[in-house]
Amino acid sequence: MKVLVLLAVSLLVCVLADDAAREKAREIKRQCKEEAGATDDDVKSLKEKDQLSSPVTKKMMACVFSKNKIMQNNKFSKEGSMQVARELMSGRPDSETKLKIAEQIADNCAKEIGGIDTTGDEMAKLIFDCLKKQARDVSILAQ
Repeated sequence: MKVLVLLAVSLLVCVLADDAAREKAREIKRQCKEEAGATDDDVKSLKEKDQLSSPVTKKMMACVFSKNKIMQNNKFSKEGSMQVARELMSGRPDSETKLKIAEQIADNCAKEIGGIDTTGDEMAKLIFDCLKKQARDVSILAQ
């Protein structure tokens, strides 16, 4: 399940395949934390609660999702999320199987939230929640 949840929060928690990707994630996290006006406590709370519960964390994740093209024009981007999945899973064992699961998750989220019009911050919450829910559901089905 951890690999699936990575799709939702990969860049925030900086668990990536290689040093270059990890450094890119750290830089995006730093930039988005600064742009959102988030504190270390906001980031800690996000990691501990695993939810976007404040305007600051929503804004930070909207930035992270936008910079990684998971969210484009305040919409979920299946293509962007799959690009992140490909980068995360490149060279890992069972990457083809994991990419199929990631695609199923992205398909389901595209169906669930793809047509919703809202602000970027609210879309970030919808994306975060959908990816997390889908990852959990797919993990349960795979057991």
